[in-house]
Amino acid sequence: MLTFEQYVTARGWEQATLEACPLCEPGQCHLQRLAPYMRKVPAVAFVARYYCPEQHTTFGRLPDFYASRMPGTLDDLERAVEAAEGAAVEHAADTLRPSDAPDAVTLSAAIAWLRRRIAMVRALLVTVAGLFPDLFAGAGASIEAFRARLGMSRVLVALRGICARYLHALPRPLGLNPRAPIVLPRRRDHQQSMGPDPPSPAR
Repeated sequence: MLTFEQYVTARGWEQATLEACPLCEPGQCHLQRLAPYMRKVPAVAFVARYYCPEQHTTFGRLPDFYASRMPGTLDDLERAVEAAEGAAVEHAADTLRPSDAPDAVTLSAAIAWLRRRIAMVRALLVTVAGLFPDLFAGAGASIEAFRARLGMSRVLVALRGICARYLHALPRPLGLNPRAPIVLPRRRDHQQSMGPDPPSPAR
């Protein structure tokens, strides 16, 4: 699994490919590569993008390490939530968003910023545990518990692969955050949709 630094160094958006349109039958559309779109956090990089003229829809090849529909990477999000699991939220927020940082905010704003991420990740972990009860039965909804169960440190990046068949239905930061509610499929053989882009202005 690539890190953000490896992706930028190798200009991974230039290597990314999409062999077929996720919405059309094979050979039934004229998929076209477009100019990549920019993401600014944690630093400027780009994401490969394609267009299906038959569906009038674009598709982005979002790397596994990026959070979807929000700025930043899954690793950064995971580290923030991990910090809050090991300390009081107020202390963790002050550490993560210090008052002398270039993008400093008030402590109350930093606490709200962190609490949104904690709630988002915990809800995601509960959903994933429900999708894979054999794998996560009894695991708490915490980064630490999921790391212990998976035996790896990059939990959110690993879950993007584990949940590949459900990414069309899962919300941010892991899935593709559909604009309309979608009921999670019950069948395990349900195929994944790549999901539309461009990203929201928050990117």
